[in-house]
Amino acid sequence: MKNVNQEIDRNKVLKNNISWGFIFKVSGMALSYISIPIVLNYLGEKNYGVWITLFSILSWIYTFDVGVGNGLKIRLTEALSKKDDLLAKEYISTAYIIIFFISIVLLLIGSVGIYSFNFSESLNIDFLNEGYLQKVIFISFIFTISNFVIGLYKQLLFSVHQSAFIALTNVLLQSIVILSLLVADYYFEPSLLMVAFIYGIANLITGIVFSFLFFRKRIYLLPKPLHFKRCRIRDITGLGIDFFVIQLSVIVIFTTDNLIITKLLGAESVTSYSVVYQLFQVFIVLWYIISAPLTPLYTDAYIKGDINWIKNTIKRLNKLFILIFIAIGIAVISGEFVIGVWLGRTLEFPAYLFLFFGIFALLRIYGDLYMSFLNAIGKLKWQMYLSIFGALINIPLSILFVKTFELGSSGVILATCVSLVLLSIVMPYQAYIELKEKTNV
Repeated sequence: MKNVNQEIDRNKVLKNNISWGFIFKVSGMALSYISIPIVLNYLGEKNYGVWITLFSILSWIYTFDVGVGNGLKIRLTEALSKKDDLLAKEYISTAYIIIFFISIVLLLIGSVGIYSFNFSESLNIDFLNEGYLQKVIFISFIFTISNFVIGLYKQLLFSVHQSAFIALTNVLLQSIVILSLLVADYYFEPSLLMVAFIYGIANLITGIVFSFLFFRKRIYLLPKPLHFKRCRIRDITGLGIDFFVIQLSVIVIFTTDNLIITKLLGAESVTSYSVVYQLFQVFIVLWYIISAPLTPLYTDAYIKGDINWIKNTIKRLNKLFILIFIAIGIAVISGEFVIGVWLGRTLEFPAYLFLFFGIFALLRIYGDLYMSFLNAIGKLKWQMYLSIFGALINIPLSILFVKTFELGSSGVILATCVSLVLLSIVMPYQAYIELKEKTNV
């Protein structure tokens, strides 16, 4: 009887997170898709391509948390499931202090590195002054480092089964960005520096607001130096190291695309590539609304031995995947028309770009269907090994497909698809083995 009640509670939590998550996520996406043509019109295609490339590079910083964020999410969920508030406080305080010291190191290294590196030459951006480009990157870097520390609030929300509110953060962020861009467009000349300030301040405000809201209701969990425990570092980073390696691999697989395209094809080619990415990102984001709240719920169910709930949930997700497969197929066929209506302008797209992005979205979603469960129970080794393999082949394949096969930016996303294939095959099999072993215990 105990397991039944827990299952009803979990399903209720999942339903609430999906319902509110859908509302917030769709609202955030709508605002995001409104902001893209505004930024594009404000900056122009070349500068927009530069901005997207720089944004991708700076996002790498978030992986240097040594997996602390993901480790915190798993360990804090376990502590709260066991009603151990003291342990929860120690995890939170330890995580924040680790991230703070990492950010100081990154700030020192990055500040020197930015002004020692020639971005214009290395990234094939010869139409911008190097000094100006360094200034844009430095401002963006400072804001990114700030958000690196504050951004832990997202893992806290996951741990208390309030992932829907993470989607709400994007609503606030995009609202600030759109309003600020409209004001900037009216009063100022087009400027990458202005866009860097707008996005940086918007992220900072969003992080502060949601951190305050989380701790206002849970002041007993507020991080304090007193609750930092060295013994908890291993608890968090033990899982976190595997996550960290996976994150580094993910950087290569997912976020080097814009960098490769800029270097081999020019910044303007990033614009069309990025726009198609945003179109198919809709499906990944909608899937994330469902999968995000599942990770802590899987952890809770696994700890309490409720394997039937996990199996039934995965079966329902597989049925949902069939519908997503059909929807993505429609997007592949109609994508160019949709983008023309959305942006109000015509862009040139290389052959097969929509098809390969459709395959990419399907591989991402199907892999995540099983990885969210495996992540929840800390079974990361095979995911780590396959991610490393994918990272090693991604860039060479991208260059091969672009230069030798002359596929243009389509070759870059094709290389990403090849890098993900093994993950999408092995992860379902591993999940099946783990559930079978747990059932037989």
